[in-house]
Amino acid sequence: MANTFDKEESPMQDISFKYLDEAVWNRLRISYTGLEGTRTDDGSYTNLGLMLSDECPWKTEVLTSKGNALVLDGPIIKQYYDALEILKCFGGSMPDKKYMVEKYPAKILREALVNAFVHRDYSDGAPVTISAGRDTVEISSPGGIWVPETCTHEDLYNIRNSEVARFFRAMEGFGFRGNGITTIKQYYKLTPQVPTVSFDDSSFTMRLPAISAISNKYEVRTEKVASIIRTFRGASVRTIADNTLFSTQYVRRLLKRMEADGIVFSTGCGKKNIYYLYDYGDCSGSKQTTLFDRWRMDNSLNATPYYEPISCVPDIRE
Repeated sequence: MANTFDKEESPMQDISFKYLDEAVWNRLRISYTGLEGTRTDDGSYTNLGLMLSDECPWKTEVLTSKGNALVLDGPIIKQYYDALEILKCFGGSMPDKKYMVEKYPAKILREALVNAFVHRDYSDGAPVTISAGRDTVEISSPGGIWVPETCTHEDLYNIRNSEVARFFRAMEGFGFRGNGITTIKQYYKLTPQVPTVSFDDSSFTMRLPAISAISNKYEVRTEKVASIIRTFRGASVRTIADNTLFSTQYVRRLLKRMEADGIVFSTGCGKKNIYYLYDYGDCSGSKQTTLFDRWRMDNSLNATPYYEPISCVPDIRE
């Protein structure tokens, strides 16, 4: 398999690793020179080495709802840690009847940020962009969905930047076995909110709504299902189950109760049975589509960006 960008020889060889050496030592108790992937077979620095160096040319921009813009520079691991610290300011907890609800759990932010750094297209000089607000955090990275020339079962070989992934796995313990997006969905399972993604041929954006409540109550689960039906403009039992992580049997019971309460109605039967909201307007002409369907039909990815439930993204991005 041809080298990915992070394995290629860096155009800059006069680089230093002051921050990286301290960060790696504090975390792993080894020198950065013990890290794999920072040098080629002939001893020159790779692009991964450049990404982790003090001279790293790639940036991260943080935009706030108040119009402030912060530019994070230095090694990508420093940008990652700095971004986490900034996003903590938009988190915090809110009292619920039974729980203290964390608006943006740290694990969700970590998963989304690592996804951006691992899957971004580093041949594009555009920065990772974070739009942070009290109600929503959006994390966008250059490069759309990446498909390897040859898919293999070898560890990390189906990731755009496999050496970057190895580095974050060593530093932060990420597995990169298709569980990133699943982890994010799991955190939203008992909330009314639905995380979404959008992509085109030049960027990939993950949208994380602030969590407002955590509950097993019928009202919260109803609102969750309604959000998915509204996002899809009509959804099947399978679609709802995939996006809520509820079982299909439970979704059917829940929808039956929602029908009795006058919240939803359905058309068709069997696999073609699609549920709509009564308060959504005339949905008779709506057609259910998913990100995966459009990605499969249009490999050029020239369509304009749009949001869909997060579970519809092909696993290659996880």
